[in-house]
Amino acid sequence: MPRWLWYVPIGILIVVVAYNGAKLGLMRANVTESAVIDHYAGEYLKDHARLIGEGASLTDCLAIPGYDPGVWIEVRCTPPEGSAFLYGVRRDGALIYAARDEAAKPET
Repeated sequence: MPRWLWYVPIGILIVVVAYNGAKLGLMRANVTESAVIDHYAGEYLKDHARLIGEGASLTDCLAIPGYDPGVWIEVRCTPPEGSAFLYGVRRDGALIYAARDEAAKPET
């Protein structure tokens, strides 16, 4: 067996790791704050319709920097008649948590 043939598996491994690294890097680089806010505002509309009913609007949502470790953005959507919907998002756009904030009820 030729000596160069021993290095073929290592070369294949290097190519696979480089491909996956480039793919993940491009995915992460193309995620913008606006895209994340738009996406989770749409999720809020679905969640609000399912849990409360109609009456939600995209303008109910805003985003703040995440305070928890690993949270890039927290999208807060506060309907006029209830508690806030919270969506914690990682840097790659993945959802970390979705919760209701009972303390964020509007004062009446």
